Amino acid sequence: MTVDVRAAQAAVLSFICSVLCACVSAPAPPQDVALKTDLKRPKNPSINARVLTDASVLDYSFAASIDPKQETLTRLQSSYTLKLSEDAEQVRVGDTVSSAGLWGSSVRYGGVQFGTRLKPNADVLQSERLATSGIAVLPTAADALFASIDGNRALWSKQSLSVSGAPKINDQNALNLVARDSLGHSEALSAPLVAQARLVDSGCSDFSLGLGKVRRDFAVTSNDYGPLFANTTIACAAPLGFTIEGHGEYLDEQVAALGLGLARRVGGIGTASLALASSETEIGTGWLARVGFEHQSSLLNFALRSRIQSREFREVGSVWVEDPIMRRNLASIGVNVGEGAALAVAYAAQTTWQRERVDMLSLNQKMNLGQGSIMMTAGHSLVEDIGSSVFLSYKRPFGTRTRTARFDASDLEMLEVTVGKRGM
Repeated sequence: MTVDVRAAQAAVLSFICSVLCACVSAPAPPQDVALKTDLKRPKNPSINARVLTDASVLDYSFAASIDPKQETLTRLQSSYTLKLSEDAEQVRVGDTVSSAGLWGSSVRYGGVQFGTRLKPNADVLQSERLATSGIAVLPTAADALFASIDGNRALWSKQSLSVSGAPKINDQNALNLVARDSLGHSEALSAPLVAQARLVDSGCSDFSLGLGKVRRDFAVTSNDYGPLFANTTIACAAPLGFTIEGHGEYLDEQVAALGLGLARRVGGIGTASLALASSETEIGTGWLARVGFEHQSSLLNFALRSRIQSREFREVGSVWVEDPIMRRNLASIGVNVGEGAALAVAYAAQTTWQRERVDMLSLNQKMNLGQGSIMMTAGHSLVEDIGSSVFLSYKRPFGTRTRTARFDASDLEMLEVTVGKRGM
């Protein structure tokens, strides 16, 4: 499908003007003008300009390069966001990222987005600078964790985005890693290993509707848009304290997927969730089932999630994956043992349809000892007894008294073990 870039830009500008004229009776002066620059890379600086009022945000960012092999000036994203009501309903025109529910993909696209949640889930790794080739699907923290075992460390198929070093997880269920693109740019990212399930108290106050054209080669070219893309996520309150969620995503001539989810708070124990989905592509009809449970408090944080899917199930961005996921299990537990002490345990396992299996287990404990702190980190494979490690370290500052020992995400390394056949 070919895209008339000039016609698309003219249509977007026309829409912005009509929205402004309809919603604003008189032009109001901007109340804040923000200019953010990234000059850490002399060869590839980036600039983001933002104009804000009480009810709107105009955002524009671009990157420059003195590399003759790259474009001199590359537009990253440009959008206009208008708040429509006190109920947090907003409309965004231009570049945006689609929302996902208990399952689904977050995709960069250009078009119109309307709703109360105009942002991806918390576990999505979103960078405003890193370049991605192909359809701009944003990976999750779990995707990055399993991708880090590969020799090429590809975050997503055909995206040229990789993980540098081993990801690390802390007692707040957050994964910390460094991502690198094919242009040599790198960025430190952090996101929860498991995103919280959304809960709605009344009505259908949590929703997002999107329509436009999917973004391609983000941060590589300025105006490359692909097939028609649509995305819908609606969460509504249901009887007996349940939240029912509907999510669907569509990419023209590639994939259509639709599913339902249920979530409910179980007293003070935590939140349980369940989701079922189906997809339709040229390779056939597939299904996905996902269950999860999470708990958060000042003393204990843990999250569990398990998904299983058929060989034919696909989401946007994974249509042509040669070795799709069969099963994926995630678990993260963080405990504040006492004053100045913390314990974190993480477990992740994945099996693909070509029977490639990966298991990771890591334990981290840190506590005060005198004027310093002692830390133990251990890892072990549950598949075969071939990968065990234990590290013990002691830290003591000189000249400054340590009162508390805070958990440092950089202290916990994930043990990576691959068993079976490795996919392409």
